[in-house]
Amino acid sequence: MTMLPEGRTIFISLKWKLLVAVLIILTILGGLLGGFAYRQLINQQNYLLESQRGKLAQNLETSISLSVEHSLSAAQQIALLVTEKQQTPSGYQAMLALRWPDLQLYWELDRLSLMSLSGEVLAHAGKLMESTEMDWFKSVTVKLEPHWRIVCLQECVIQVLVPNLLQGEPHFLFMETGLTDILARFRINETFELAVLAPSTDVGEGQSYWGREVYSISNKHTSLIQLEQAAARFTWEQIENRGASIRWVVNFLLCGYFPWLRGVSPAILVINNISDWQSLLNEFQESMLGTLLFSLVLSGALVILAAWAPVVSLSRHATLLPMLAEHDFEALKSLSPKTSSFIVDEVDLINIATLNLAERMQNLELEVDEYTCELERLAMLDTLTGLPNKAMLNHELQKTIACVGRIHDKLALMFLDLDEFKRINDTLGHSQGDELLKIVAKRLNHSVRAMDTVFRQGGDEFLILLRGIRSEEDVRKVIHKIFASLQQPVVLGRHKLIVTTSIGVAYCESNNVRAEELIKYADLAMYQAKDAGRSNYRVFTPEMLQRANNKLMIEQDIGAAIEEKQLSLSLQPIVSLPDGKVKGFEALIRWHHPERGLIMPGNFIPDIEDSEAIIQVGNYVLEEGGAILSRLIEKGWDDLYLAVNLSAKHYMDPGLIPLVQRILSKYNIPPQSLLLEVTEESVIEQVDLALSAMKSLKRLGVRIAIDDFGTGYSSLSYLKQLPFDVLKIDRCFTSGVLDNSVDTHIVTTVIDLAHNLGRTVVAEGIETQEQCDFLAAARCELAQGYLFSKPLEERKAFRILNEIEGHGVWPVESLPQLAKLGS
Repeated sequence: MTMLPEGRTIFISLKWKLLVAVLIILTILGGLLGGFAYRQLINQQNYLLESQRGKLAQNLETSISLSVEHSLSAAQQIALLVTEKQQTPSGYQAMLALRWPDLQLYWELDRLSLMSLSGEVLAHAGKLMESTEMDWFKSVTVKLEPHWRIVCLQECVIQVLVPNLLQGEPHFLFMETGLTDILARFRINETFELAVLAPSTDVGEGQSYWGREVYSISNKHTSLIQLEQAAARFTWEQIENRGASIRWVVNFLLCGYFPWLRGVSPAILVINNISDWQSLLNEFQESMLGTLLFSLVLSGALVILAAWAPVVSLSRHATLLPMLAEHDFEALKSLSPKTSSFIVDEVDLINIATLNLAERMQNLELEVDEYTCELERLAMLDTLTGLPNKAMLNHELQKTIACVGRIHDKLALMFLDLDEFKRINDTLGHSQGDELLKIVAKRLNHSVRAMDTVFRQGGDEFLILLRGIRSEEDVRKVIHKIFASLQQPVVLGRHKLIVTTSIGVAYCESNNVRAEELIKYADLAMYQAKDAGRSNYRVFTPEMLQRANNKLMIEQDIGAAIEEKQLSLSLQPIVSLPDGKVKGFEALIRWHHPERGLIMPGNFIPDIEDSEAIIQVGNYVLEEGGAILSRLIEKGWDDLYLAVNLSAKHYMDPGLIPLVQRILSKYNIPPQSLLLEVTEESVIEQVDLALSAMKSLKRLGVRIAIDDFGTGYSSLSYLKQLPFDVLKIDRCFTSGVLDNSVDTHIVTTVIDLAHNLGRTVVAEGIETQEQCDFLAAARCELAQGYLFSKPLEERKAFRILNEIEGHGVWPVESLPQLAKLGS
């Protein structure tokens, strides 16, 4: 099936395109050649007509010249006829009277006059001269030389003035002759007709055209009709400038203009019959059109005969190539069988190449199918353990989720991560680590039910899909089997190991859950199990997802919080128990989120403790703490100190020492005014690094406090080595100091221990007067808690300091005893 391109398309076969293209090309070429030949013929006709026009103009000029010469000859002959006795005006008149009939007949004269230079008529024959003729005589007789003109009134005549001597005095002979001879000489053949028109637009009584009177016409029967046709179609300017051609009935006529003289003399209008030329042009056009049509038909037939078979073959390939694209090889071979021919062309080569390509593609497709099946099998299996891999997990998980509610009531997905696998891999090597993964995979396969599937996602992560779960007890049984199987020691070379794993479980009771979501839920639960300790499992809850989303939000927003100064420090006073005087403040961070409002440290610090953001927050707190200390000193409270909490990651950061040194120098702070607090647990985890950091800080003069003492696994030997200054007792002990004998004993022991080490003690979380009295009696130097004050804004803390300036006793109305001691 031939597939056409998308959109609006019209299919036209190649053979018709080729035929139409050839016909169009031949038509254009024939038209160009015929037009060129026709133009040449027109040009030849124009040339001949122009030649004829020039010849007519030359004939007219020659005829006029002959008439003038004829008049001059007549004047000479007449002068010879005058005898000596007749050399007077009266004698001249007598001669004319005697010989006028002969002169008129022989010299074709209409009239003859002998005139003096002043214009007096001395002798004449014929009619007398008129006033207009006398005006012309006076204007031209200035020079004694022959003059002539053509005048058309009732008829056209030529008037000639010839100088003549009479009795030795110059005179002029005025002779007038008709134009019959001139027109007879001019009209050399009968292919054209003549019409003599008036020289101006003064219309007389006669018939007129273009505002001009007709003096004479050669053929009144036909020429008048032709004049009417010409006058109706053309202006006089068109005829006068370039002539004009008109079609009258079946004849083609050409009108030409020939003036007698330049100026206002009468004009001759020549009406030339060019019907023969036009017939020749028509015959040529018909011949060219017939030749062109014959050439088109013949060329089309030749094109069809020569190109029909190849074009049809190409059209067949328009059907074969889509079959090739659709891999319908058998149908292609049946429609285009192999043929053997001695003479081949490009189309045959295309046919051969198409068949070869189809055969090769068919073989290649068979090979690809075989390799695809093998690759699909390998793509779904883990090459190391032979378990189904992550791709297979997604495929199977999607199918199983779709069956929830129809085949399975509920399913569970377990996410397993081996504990301390990285350490084992790094210690024993990757080959031993791979061997361990193979052993674990076999044990997991033996621990699950027949309907369950174990997958390896990668590294030391395994997932188990549990189908047909009726209750959580079914999952717990599988988990216990897994823990029990892994309790068996694993022998790797000379090493014997016991491997544990952390398991996260996510249940699915609806087919609306996506496979990626279920894997994510099981992964979150696994991390909760890993935080709980080795060989544990946890079941996913929505609170886990909420905590994960909250952690992600905090990690994304903390950078903007630092840049936009959304973080601020609140100050909680640290009070001396013996006298009630304020000794310093602890700086506690607060986050004023633009959307979530106030966020306490416990709600965001744990989420960034393992990232680089905790160092940025610590740097921000140190910078702000340095500024607060600077303002305290400016107010005169240079004996107060500020305690700033440091995270374990920040405490071990190499950039901490240069930062503290820069802050002390920038704000001109006494080093002992800055107390850096670090938790006991973070110090004990990396004692060597902690000891090095403490020594560097001590060289700067900064004091160090061990915070939350008693909550970790303290070692007295390590504690003795650390160069700290202050020991802070955690609130979990001070809160029960009056109710629990164990807490009472711990608190007094810690105070004695700190004093024996030469350290100062700060009790946290003091909320009642009784707690305060007990700690004072136990010789605890400093205390802080809600009993004295909640964390305050800097502005409010500074206001209270202004109120107690002079005695320095922190105002606590509920503590009269402390007020008494302070006094």
